[in-house]
Amino acid sequence: MGTEMPDIPDDLFAKIVKLVADDRWWLLGPILKAGRRGRDVVYRDDVLRDANIYSLCSDPSDLYTFHSQITGRLEQGRHRPFFERCLKAGNKTAIYYEGLRVVAEGCDIKAGIELLAQLVPEDGLATLACGVFSICDGNEGMAVHYLELFGKSHAALGTEAVRRWGEELVSDLRPYRRMSNNSYRRTYLYPICRGIPSPDCAIDCGIAYGGYENLCDECYLWWMSRKVCQML
Repeated sequence: MGTEMPDIPDDLFAKIVKLVADDRWWLLGPILKAGRRGRDVVYRDDVLRDANIYSLCSDPSDLYTFHSQITGRLEQGRHRPFFERCLKAGNKTAIYYEGLRVVAEGCDIKAGIELLAQLVPEDGLATLACGVFSICDGNEGMAVHYLELFGKSHAALGTEAVRRWGEELVSDLRPYRRMSNNSYRRTYLYPICRGIPSPDCAIDCGIAYGGYENLCDECYLWWMSRKVCQML
């Protein structure tokens, strides 16, 4: 027997659905299965725009999409259709993780930056990601632009706070990396200019701290951007 929606006014029902979506996206399942009325409300832009989909984005295997060269069919993860609805509605979490996916899995760094730029400068991780990806792409001017925005809005460059943001970005990006191609090693260009932490001490710090365990705030951004470049 299917689930039936309670007989309550549409405006109240919509508020309840939005509260559910804001709490946990997967709780919308029974509402979607209850019939057209439930689907119509769940798929409203104002519901999907603010839906809490962090747990959905933690497993890239649910979100992948590509055309199979063997069958010619579109292959996609089980939750990709719902994720794309959230993306179309302007859900900021969806935009952020789709930007990472496009860069890491789609190998289209410019398209990924374009997606993430929609969240700049309000979203710190997206702003930092745009700066780091621009470094990997060799776009020095935009790298400086995004990093300066990040420094003004979220964490002063060359401080320990940048490390916390950087490690979170690396952690978010890691599940989307299928293999390490180091595709951008030839275009990588770290900006040398006033206001951007200098990598002058990077070699000495690398020897002192060992590999990616560098604890120097001054050259951390350089080390982190190199790490991301090797991940892509």
